Amino acid sequence: MAEVVEPKNVQTEIPLEALLVEVMKKKEADLRFDQAHVVYANGKFELSYSFSDDDAYRFENLRVIIDLTEEVPSITRIYPCAFLYENEMRELFGVKIEMISLDYKDKLYRINEVNPMLPEAGKKLMAEEQEKCKADGGEQ
Repeated sequence: MAEVVEPKNVQTEIPLEALLVEVMKKKEADLRFDQAHVVYANGKFELSYSFSDDDAYRFENLRVIIDLTEEVPSITRIYPCAFLYENEMRELFGVKIEMISLDYKDKLYRINEVNPMLPEAGKKLMAEEQEKCKADGGEQ
């Protein structure tokens, strides 16, 4: 009789400041980096990073919810293959990802529109947040 496998899919919401530590834990646990993506919801960005252990049939997600102008550290120093996902998240949505190891500087795609996947409401909110940061003396 075949072995019965009951994979556990885990999603953990973490604060932004814990991102690199939690990603390093996934690396140390020998999990494979699968993908990263972003969605715009309720005036914020929700970033999801997915990892898997093929031997244990385990799939884990880290979720980080940030304001539109918050800066996110790149995970490419830990998982170099994440550079495409991070360039895409920045170029298509406007997520501020810092220190991507292979940075295409918004030239990954040949597109005419800035942040085409970010809805107009998000673009307006992002512009308002950037103006507020400038008024408060911030550099964002």
